[in-house]
Amino acid sequence: MTLFTAMLVSCSNLTQKSNDDLSSLGKNEFYAQDMKTGKYYKVKAKKMYEGLKCVIWAEEGSGITQAKAEEIANEYDTIIRPKVVGTFSKKNFPFSIKIKEETVTYNFDDMLDFANWIVDRQDKKLTILLLNIKDDFLKTDSYVAGYFFGGNFYPKGKIEGTGHYSNSRDMIYVDTDPGLKMKPNQTYATFAHELQHLINFVTTVQMGRNFLMDTWVDEGLSSQAEYLYLGENPSEKCEWFKEDIIGTIAKGNNFFVWDNHREEPLAILDDYATVYLFFRWLYLQANQKSLSDIFLKIETSEKYDYHAVIDVAKQIDPTWGSWETLLRTWLAANYYPKNSSYGYTGDVLREIKVNPIAGQTISLYPGEGVYSIISPSFSAETSGNIHYAGLTETTINPSSPYNEKVLLTFNANIKNTALPETGRLTGVFPPASRSAARNIQTETSTGPYVIDARDMLERSKR
Repeated sequence: MTLFTAMLVSCSNLTQKSNDDLSSLGKNEFYAQDMKTGKYYKVKAKKMYEGLKCVIWAEEGSGITQAKAEEIANEYDTIIRPKVVGTFSKKNFPFSIKIKEETVTYNFDDMLDFANWIVDRQDKKLTILLLNIKDDFLKTDSYVAGYFFGGNFYPKGKIEGTGHYSNSRDMIYVDTDPGLKMKPNQTYATFAHELQHLINFVTTVQMGRNFLMDTWVDEGLSSQAEYLYLGENPSEKCEWFKEDIIGTIAKGNNFFVWDNHREEPLAILDDYATVYLFFRWLYLQANQKSLSDIFLKIETSEKYDYHAVIDVAKQIDPTWGSWETLLRTWLAANYYPKNSSYGYTGDVLREIKVNPIAGQTISLYPGEGVYSIISPSFSAETSGNIHYAGLTETTINPSSPYNEKVLLTFNANIKNTALPETGRLTGVFPPASRSAARNIQTETSTGPYVIDARDMLERSKR
């Protein structure tokens, strides 16, 4: 099938280094990518179980039993797939393609069936490869729990002009150690996370979008897929935000410019935490207005960046018709999460607060915002993309920001590739008793921490 040359925008969100040429795959072999080096290698695997909507393969020596494979398949078939497809996938849609000057139309139940058709497998079953993903787990406190690779939709073998290799399957990779071994619940949530990435990718193909969705939008949707599976806020992300262990959240770091604070290796966890909170907040705001299907609307938007989110946000609140107003409101919610109109209404996240900081100036990337206690004599004018708003428990005041309790200083630039700009702070030191309130969760986050495959590979370049 020659569908790809015209329709696939990119073979992958993953990066890669040059590989020694790998011969064609043998029986029961798969290509996988080493997250430490970016190079590809072969995995010998055994077909362990075939479910209604998936086929489970396990790397030789992984210790996965047939009973465990059957358990995983049942979890996927009965819980993970229905929840993710029900929230993020188009259903019952046609797709037309020209074959020898004749237009042929096919009909699909959902995007996963479409993905299966693209690789001409025709069994409507996702391939799930369980393997010990090669990462830096033994040397660091982070690991790759699973990944999706868009290049697998190309014909099997080396993808021409790249260092990538394709299995020519609709598939996801899931980690066995420490993933399934140490954090099985988190790993099942990773199934949901990666499944959304797959759906997002093939939706771009089916719709003919000009670009893959911005990383933060795609990751935000996948973070909500985790919530769907867990049925609660992911404790690892919430605890990371609450504790702000390396102090970069209080200094403004968040998801909009993805992985921009590389001088701090674990600062990428800020991105995962804040993008989860942003999309969860958006859902809670929509739920308050009895709006549904907001994630499906973003998923199937013809737009690929913040515009896809704004189109949904302004349906929730007509004043959120710009990135600036939406960003400002969410940042206010992180300082006053219990606010009844713009806070985390009806969620345990109402107990999370971000800390204020002190100083004279601060450098902020697009999307970043910080809080400082207002002093009576302080004033600063909006300059460039640095904007200000005064906050209280009940109000957001952008017109007279210095008459309130707290000053929000933020960078409203819509270009997430732009350089940081300098904003003003009040200089008042926060009260010593001011601290982030504890978020009530079923467990606390102690690591190891899950890192996306793309971000792990970026580390390998440093």
